[in-house]
Amino acid sequence: MYKYKYLLMVTVILFSTIAIGAEKGQGGTGVSINDIRSFQFNQNTVIKEDGQVIPEIRGQGGTGFKVRYRVGSDVNTSVTAGTIEEIDLINTHKGPVTSLDPFKIFNVDAQITGDTFFDDNLVFEQINTGDELKLSGFVDANSSLLVSRVEADNDALTEWKLSGYVSGLNATQFNIQNQVVVIGTVVPDDCDLGLSNGSFVEVKAMPDATFMAGSPLTTVTKIECKPEGIITLPGDVIPVALEGIVDFESIESNDQFTIAGQQITVSGVTVYINGEIDDIVVGAKVEVEGLMNTTTSVIDAFKVKFKEVRFKFEEPVLPADVVAGESISLFGKTIFATPQLRDEDGIMSLGLGTETQVEVRGYADSDGNLYATRVRERGDPDVTDANADGAITAINAPEIELFGIKVDTSVSVFFDINGMPISSSSFFAQVAVGTEIEVEDAFINEVNNIISGGVIRIDEDDDFSRFNIIKAGSQKALGVGTITGSVDVIYSNGFE
Repeated sequence: MYKYKYLLMVTVILFSTIAIGAEKGQGGTGVSINDIRSFQFNQNTVIKEDGQVIPEIRGQGGTGFKVRYRVGSDVNTSVTAGTIEEIDLINTHKGPVTSLDPFKIFNVDAQITGDTFFDDNLVFEQINTGDELKLSGFVDANSSLLVSRVEADNDALTEWKLSGYVSGLNATQFNIQNQVVVIGTVVPDDCDLGLSNGSFVEVKAMPDATFMAGSPLTTVTKIECKPEGIITLPGDVIPVALEGIVDFESIESNDQFTIAGQQITVSGVTVYINGEIDDIVVGAKVEVEGLMNTTTSVIDAFKVKFKEVRFKFEEPVLPADVVAGESISLFGKTIFATPQLRDEDGIMSLGLGTETQVEVRGYADSDGNLYATRVRERGDPDVTDANADGAITAINAPEIELFGIKVDTSVSVFFDINGMPISSSSFFAQVAVGTEIEVEDAFINEVNNIISGGVIRIDEDDDFSRFNIIKAGSQKALGVGTITGSVDVIYSNGFE
């Protein structure tokens, strides 16, 4: 069982937001998705919550909501502007909190980070077991949730909801992660080939006052198969922007990975932001921008943006550096476990018996906290084989920092983004805070945790001119993403 660190700071939002259902004054006419997409509404825009048109109110603040949206034919060439024709705000889970450490809704693990938005000034320390919450976010292949939004209604919920992948199916019940769902007399909807293990479903149920940690869900009223990816009518090629968690990758063999089972293909023209191609691993959260063949549903990716800044660390790790089930420390930095963690060698779950070379991949949230998505053993400890990949967080030549880890570059060898050797002065002229670099084959001083020497390569690709994927005004676009800034209330009877 993992323990996770929970952050009590509410994310600072640059746009004003108001909870759905509040009748406040009329405001703006647009929405920001994934920070870079600023779409407009008009009098024909259809706004839904969980598939239902919001009555009377056309739309309002929904920061942190996972959304599915369609942009009209005025979409621009990079799918960053245009008029929303339809947008659906999605609560993936609505129901009771059964544990705070680790955080669980129903009997499902849910990861909260510094990037999670808490609605109406709610903070984590105000939440208690038994509270009913509405959560929005992204479900991984194991049905754990990476939470993007937390909301507590003033009134008790009249319906519970649970989303995830079916496992352990038999004639009477199935699991969504650790939550047992009793089918009862419910006939699953929209499951063309029948309900099966691996089906992604939304389960709705009546609230149950006797429900507690470990309880099966016995009050089910509806089970519906729902695709997580982008699905539309076949016979066309359409621009898309798809956010989700990588659930399968075969980059080395065939340049492909999947999000929610939807195949993504990368190529030599694909641009990577906040990470690199090697960071496309199971559990990574990304946004893919490209063209989708609507007949095959395959997306050719022009851009892969890692939603959190990625890192990869490797160095000798002592047994004392591992808190089993909770965290691991490399270069003096604590890295927390997540429900999305792949731990094939049992390092995080069981601990270490002796000093071991360990590689940790993961991401940093907006508060600088580090989270692990993969931990692997890399052989015998070797202080001359320290590696650190990630974003520069400070520069004081000849010293730089990666997520606060000091790197002395006095005797390092440098390469530019094209793999060409460069001088120290040229390196510092080309980098800035936020530039992504690789530090390889370096020495780590295990006393002061300063990395020195080694080979340093510039990773970040700044050629964003390749992001234009369609001709302006040529067709519509589809997307799945997260609201990062939104407007005040927009009433259906008019716009300012």
